[in-house]
Amino acid sequence: MSARRLCAESEIAEGEGRGFAFGAGVARESVFVIRWRGALRAYRNRCPHAGSPIDWPENRFFDLSGEYLMCGTHGAVFRPEDGVCIAGPCGGRALAPVPIREEAGSILLIGED
Repeated sequence: MSARRLCAESEIAEGEGRGFAFGAGVARESVFVIRWRGALRAYRNRCPHAGSPIDWPENRFFDLSGEYLMCGTHGAVFRPEDGVCIAGPCGGRALAPVPIREEAGSILLIGED
């Protein structure tokens, strides 16, 4: 499996996130990584309700309480630990997880060869 370096592990603080985008046009890939209760988690940056990015403004993924992820476009609320929508227009659906790993102080996005 191939891997793409996203950033240094230290660049994502507890309760914060960062978005990453690759490619152009229909091949564009957009993901985000958060640190939640010490663990790094990654999801496609796409709300299951309307396909819009979760962050608005850029790189703001958590709601004001810091306890949940929130779609800045429609207000859907997601659990950080598994991406399941618990309130809003996409109730019951979930953010799509993407595989990452930490290696030598970096966060790597794992892809298919």
